[in-house]
Amino acid sequence: LDYIVSQKQIDIIRTKKLVDSDIRDVLPIMHIAMKVAPKTTTMKIIDKFIFIGVGIGTHIVSINEKIKSSNYLIIEDDIELFRLSLFTTPYYDLAETAQLTFSVAQNQHQFADTVTLFLEYSYFNNRYLKYFHFPAHDNTKIKLIQAQLARQSQHVFPYDISLSKYLLPLKRIAGGYKTINIATKFAKSLFSHTPALVLAAGPSLKNNMDWLKEHQDKFVIIAASAILNTLYINGIKPDIVTQIDGYTQAGRSCMTHLDGVDTQTFLKDTIFIFGTHVPDLLINILNKENIYFLDDGENYDGFDSISASCVGSMTAVLAVKLGFEKIFLLGLDLAFDQKTGATHSTDHFQNNIHDLSKADEISNIISLRDSMIQTEGNFSKTVYTTADFLVSIRVLSNTFSSIKDETQVIYNLNQGAFFANTQPMHPKDIQLEYKKIDKSALHNKISTLFQTNSASGMDQNSLAKTKQRLQNGYDILKLVKEYEKKSFLNEDKYMYDLFGLLSDILKSNAREDSQIIFTLTLYLRYVIPYITDIENTKEITKVMQHFKKLDKSLIEGILNIVNRYIDAIEEFLGEMEKQ
Repeated sequence: LDYIVSQKQIDIIRTKKLVDSDIRDVLPIMHIAMKVAPKTTTMKIIDKFIFIGVGIGTHIVSINEKIKSSNYLIIEDDIELFRLSLFTTPYYDLAETAQLTFSVAQNQHQFADTVTLFLEYSYFNNRYLKYFHFPAHDNTKIKLIQAQLARQSQHVFPYDISLSKYLLPLKRIAGGYKTINIATKFAKSLFSHTPALVLAAGPSLKNNMDWLKEHQDKFVIIAASAILNTLYINGIKPDIVTQIDGYTQAGRSCMTHLDGVDTQTFLKDTIFIFGTHVPDLLINILNKENIYFLDDGENYDGFDSISASCVGSMTAVLAVKLGFEKIFLLGLDLAFDQKTGATHSTDHFQNNIHDLSKADEISNIISLRDSMIQTEGNFSKTVYTTADFLVSIRVLSNTFSSIKDETQVIYNLNQGAFFANTQPMHPKDIQLEYKKIDKSALHNKISTLFQTNSASGMDQNSLAKTKQRLQNGYDILKLVKEYEKKSFLNEDKYMYDLFGLLSDILKSNAREDSQIIFTLTLYLRYVIPYITDIENTKEITKVMQHFKKLDKSLIEGILNIVNRYIDAIEEFLGEMEKQ
């Protein structure tokens, strides 16, 4: 995803001053590439090409004769039409010189996997993707391709956020906070025969508020922090609150969830389960004894975290991991309100209203949150959702499949998207034979259970692995320093040595290397396509001049990431030695 940045902003980055961006080390490279190779320039070769619709395939042959691409994604929704094309299109000839990826009569999730595979292959040539849309083929797949482009890992989870995810837990551990172990399900616990009601900020929450107020005492309520204002206004006390958001900037601060909320009384008996990015501003106003962190930094052997793209999904998965046998989901629509076009409950600060009459139009702008795509509905055949929500729908469906056991039933109460391994149910149809729960006694029981299944501090084995991570950081610095001594006389030599360096940095699969390697992978997946695009631009004649500037920014970016990683670990080890 391109961002227009000024030279002044680049100068600020160069002087190491704080820049409010999760991709600040990408911006200098992006700035150079967009300046010397704008979209008005011409590509030397088209390495990756997409055919949306096959027909009888004669156009595939003629286009290949002109562009001779090395990677093709070939899409056809009509399996009979594709079979016909097998008699008229010599795919075997294309396969002699190109990598072919086929998507034939695939559903939405299968198609996402196929596009991901296409994007992963020679990812460094993803800067511009060309395509041919066969007129008889509908445009749904174009919207899904746009969604998959926006959902690439380096865009959804920028490298800077990844690095913080790994380093912030060290600060929490040094501060004496507890980390909860959810590696194994809390089987046969107090949750086994008590129903859980998972609450998120989707439109269905407000639409069912009267029912919720009437029956709140019959469930263990696990709520995303984004709805704390709403719950407070309606007198609904959550037993467990989750949060993964760490933004405090004006206009999108997670602290707005607590505006007007009396945390000392209303949340006195509430347990908080946090991701690593939750800000100190929030942590410091809560009772430390009620706070538990997830092990996002992989600091404890045998612990586990939760992979989810939004707090609502994370909260639903948490309920399964805690061992509830009956789980009810409310406000986890992951789709627009199909009447109003709202993305969230009406009083949620991130709520946006979309014009659903324009849902089938193709946009020239790829956006995670503004796209409008159809997916299977919970109570209707289809609903409109966003590319962002599609990620959560897919992750949630897959995760339920892998962790839910035969004793657990998940009921989807929402008007939004359907999730695999759940049962659609209207709130009014729930057989509420449950007794009211003594919430004060429940808080004590949950606290005891969580304390038994958590850790604080760090044992000697974990400290040794942290020291190994530190050494791995220094090993990468050594590789980069050796690379910096090289001189490049031509483009081929530069690209060969550059990819050699990247291969050396990323080759390890040791657990102690995973944090820094994953972070650097996200960074490189963002910046390398800009470098290869310079080489592939016809109008640029003195490529090496630009390569030298780009290489300097690239190495600075790598060093910034690795040095930040090293500094944080060294600071943590120093703090632990004092304890």
